[in-house]
Amino acid sequence: YLVWYSVCLPIWLTGAMPKAVALQFVGLPIVILVVFWAAFWAEAARSRHDLMQMILGQPGSQRVANPVDRSLPTALQWGVFGLGIAIAFFQITGTFRPPTQPEITAEAVASCAQHPEHSPVCQGSLIHTLTGHPTATALAMSTDGRTLISGGSDKALKVWDLQTGRLRKTLQSDSGSINAVAIAPDGKTIVSGSEDRMVRIWSLTHSQPPRMLAGHSAAVNQVGITPDGKTVISGSYGAIKQWDLATGQLKATFPSVPQTETHLGPVTMIDDTAGQFNPLDIDPDSNTALISDLNLVDLATNQTKSIPTDKVQNLFADHFLSAHISRGGKLAVLQFGNNFNKFETGLKVWDLATGNVRAEGHAAFAQNMFADIPLALSRDRIFGSIDGKLKVWNLQTAKLEAVLKTGGMSALVVSPDGRWLAGLSNGLATDQSQIKVFRLFD
Repeated sequence: YLVWYSVCLPIWLTGAMPKAVALQFVGLPIVILVVFWAAFWAEAARSRHDLMQMILGQPGSQRVANPVDRSLPTALQWGVFGLGIAIAFFQITGTFRPPTQPEITAEAVASCAQHPEHSPVCQGSLIHTLTGHPTATALAMSTDGRTLISGGSDKALKVWDLQTGRLRKTLQSDSGSINAVAIAPDGKTIVSGSEDRMVRIWSLTHSQPPRMLAGHSAAVNQVGITPDGKTVISGSYGAIKQWDLATGQLKATFPSVPQTETHLGPVTMIDDTAGQFNPLDIDPDSNTALISDLNLVDLATNQTKSIPTDKVQNLFADHFLSAHISRGGKLAVLQFGNNFNKFETGLKVWDLATGNVRAEGHAAFAQNMFADIPLALSRDRIFGSIDGKLKVWNLQTAKLEAVLKTGGMSALVVSPDGRWLAGLSNGLATDQSQIKVFRLFD
């Protein structure tokens, strides 16, 4: 008990353990102690009575053991054991645990169905359902909100007109399913990152094959283009690279480590995996990136800014899920699961300049797992798709602003002004992807 409470009490007193969990970890052991203490002294009193009868030599008045007396201690033990197992099961699975009351209230207040005047986002409506790219896995939207790009496991890129929903063009790659896409500010160039470790630069005004940039040693999962349209940024496990868009020449690599090449006949193997990290998000506007240890990388100087993580997460309670940088690189939105309040997913708005948490909010509550919610950020809002609803939070305060019934979506993208939003949705009859396009407000 001393060892148990020396661990549990500090966690509870720091506020990292909610009351429902404290009932199990702090209160239940005391209940067990009291029950077994009572059972012990009841058995001791019975044994003392029987022993006194034998010492005084009064066999005629000797108490005959009652079967209930013999089975009571065993029944108490198994009853307490079963109670502990039941409480642990309900705690772990979340059975009979409703979402927290503040989240229910906030969602009811922000519901566009009940309060359509609450937010301008509630004016949003589904404009197009694009079914021409069933294997789509990645989306990108132009800065003017007129063009949508979809890339898929069929190694193809499709260019869509957001205003009309018309397919403008299809670009076919020869290798590697497409993981990430980006479109240049002038709307004439597309960059894609693929499973075959290649970065491809496509022209929308010419029909020549794409330029292929080789240098990554793992699948390319992040791509972006700087606002001046001169630099391509690509990210894979262990490396973030910057390329000259006009010439395709490599300009810089983070981290700066020597690159080795191994030639096996016509095949060249490139090894630059000295870094052990995943790029979580890249912001071309500020030329910064977040990597998996929650460090901020200044890609202009190739330097890492270490921010104390104790300002961002609770050591005992928070389980990190994902991170997204806002446009301009001033804020990051972090998604956390709470280990002691299963299974609640929360949002934290992180000030990248100071390393402090600016705001916190609730995102979702699941019955059996942490929910890594697909998120997209505009200049002033956070958009997330969960349980068939599109939730919208204020970027500065993390307060829930609007809830729209849109159906489940993934790979969300939003225009900088927040007027247009698109996401991938599986069809009702098949697992093939559909692209839903929403105009959120005029």
